Amino acid sequence: MDGVIYAPTVGDALVAIEGHTGKELWRFKAKGRPAHRGLCYWAGDETHTARLLVNFGSALWAIEPQSGEAITSFGEGGQIQTGASVVAGAVYQHVFMLPGYNKDVWGIDVRTGERLWTFHTLPEAGEFGHDTWDGQETGANSWGGMALDAQRGLAFIATGSPKPNFIGMHHQGSNLFANCILALDALTGAYQWHFQEIHHDIWDLDIPASPNLVTVVRDGVRVDAVAQVTKIGNTLVLDRVTGKPLFPMQYRRAPVSPLPGERTWPYQPDIQIPEPFARQEFTAEDVTTRNSEAQSYIEQRIAGANFGWFQAFEESKATILYGIHGGAEWTGAAYNPETNCIYVTSNELAWSITVFQPEDVRRDPNAPPTPGQLVYAEQCVKCHGTHREGGNLAPPLHSLEKRIQEEALRDLLITGRNLMPAAESLDEAMTDSLVDFLYNRDIDPALQTSDHDAPLHYSFTGFTKLLDHEGYPGSRTPWGTLNCVNLNTGKIDWKVPLGQYPELAEWGATDTGAENFGGAMVTAGGLVFCGGTPDELLRAFDSATGEELWQAKLPWGGYAPP
Repeated sequence: MDGVIYAPTVGDALVAIEGHTGKELWRFKAKGRPAHRGLCYWAGDETHTARLLVNFGSALWAIEPQSGEAITSFGEGGQIQTGASVVAGAVYQHVFMLPGYNKDVWGIDVRTGERLWTFHTLPEAGEFGHDTWDGQETGANSWGGMALDAQRGLAFIATGSPKPNFIGMHHQGSNLFANCILALDALTGAYQWHFQEIHHDIWDLDIPASPNLVTVVRDGVRVDAVAQVTKIGNTLVLDRVTGKPLFPMQYRRAPVSPLPGERTWPYQPDIQIPEPFARQEFTAEDVTTRNSEAQSYIEQRIAGANFGWFQAFEESKATILYGIHGGAEWTGAAYNPETNCIYVTSNELAWSITVFQPEDVRRDPNAPPTPGQLVYAEQCVKCHGTHREGGNLAPPLHSLEKRIQEEALRDLLITGRNLMPAAESLDEAMTDSLVDFLYNRDIDPALQTSDHDAPLHYSFTGFTKLLDHEGYPGSRTPWGTLNCVNLNTGKIDWKVPLGQYPELAEWGATDTGAENFGGAMVTAGGLVFCGGTPDELLRAFDSATGEELWQAKLPWGGYAPP
């Protein structure tokens, strides 16, 4: 704004940078991670100064743009507690709308910090949608984002799946407002309409990104619409005022869950138009053909596994599915209003998920903590949860004795894997204590309890990608794509592989595509720019044809939209 760049840093600060020189003008720091997926600028009015609205952890701050000081007339000393939000929010007149990471959407007075309204994405008793749950747990949150129609005063919110992931027997029903595009009156928070893509989602197939506000031509008539890309590769095109789909919708009978206590929803969306931009069903034909060793390895891994369209989970049996990292991801789509095309990056990697019934051994809550419990509380609880239930992409740690040998667990603590860092601060004694705790060997038999009459409960073995013996995706290529979806016709105008794995490219495999987290940007000059791939390249494509025009190495990975 006005020649100044406002941005978060990896050191958890907010900085102001002079745009034409790169000179730092000021730096602001508060508790928590700042501007996780964006920040908001409000220009002020006759009596209130301009301000930056920035989330730091569970607090929303109002910052003066020129000085970098907190605006003390906003909330308590410049901040209000919101319960955590990771999206940027938007201002309509005097109302700042902010979706919550845990649940709900809030309307906040941008001038004072007063909370004006709350819309419950987990509907409370007496509210519309409450009867779509037989018992609420968590979820129906917004981590993907929102959009604002400032002419109509309508806010559009994308919501996530019910939680816990993969296990839905304690929240039966269609589960509004999970997996929804939700339209609210921006001034009052009043419900306007919703569209739910997946009912009773047990597959972690959230709607992951901000909606795009578009205008499409249907039967010769221009219609203002909301276009929403999803994890399973759908593009939902909805009338902006009514929420009605602009293309024919069809539903298909879904498999019935064999898991005791689970009741899957009988029908799920089977959308043909707009054409899906990602595979939605893993089949035996999807096994990698990268080489014979990789193919044989994956064929052995999926032998006896379940897979198929909206296949439900079966106890202690792997289910192979797409979509956990997209299709589309949080980076969403870029829109060209001249052609009514959107450009969306997509992942097509398969995952192997196994649901199981954990051990029924319980620790005496009144017993003093064991050394291993203390190590776990200090080193592991932030990611894996107080009760080892897991969280986000950190797997639950129940029943490890059934899932991983002790030697492999100890190696994992030394080396780390994927998002888990090496536990470098653990000495030998601490490691021994932690391993004893994780395998329940530190419980005094006299203090054990076992509740055989407790309700049936399940856990899962973690978010496991289906990878071959060398660590590459176990599905056939392309593993990542860039897609041009024509919103007037519903057709995919073009699809190209996006990204390479450098070591495979050296052997000639240059068109595999790769798992990507970058997102696209389209320009009026006919270009689409895209990064986010493991080769750390920035690429330019012809927006009309998908032809790659150039590529350039970045100093680091560009894991956000340009």
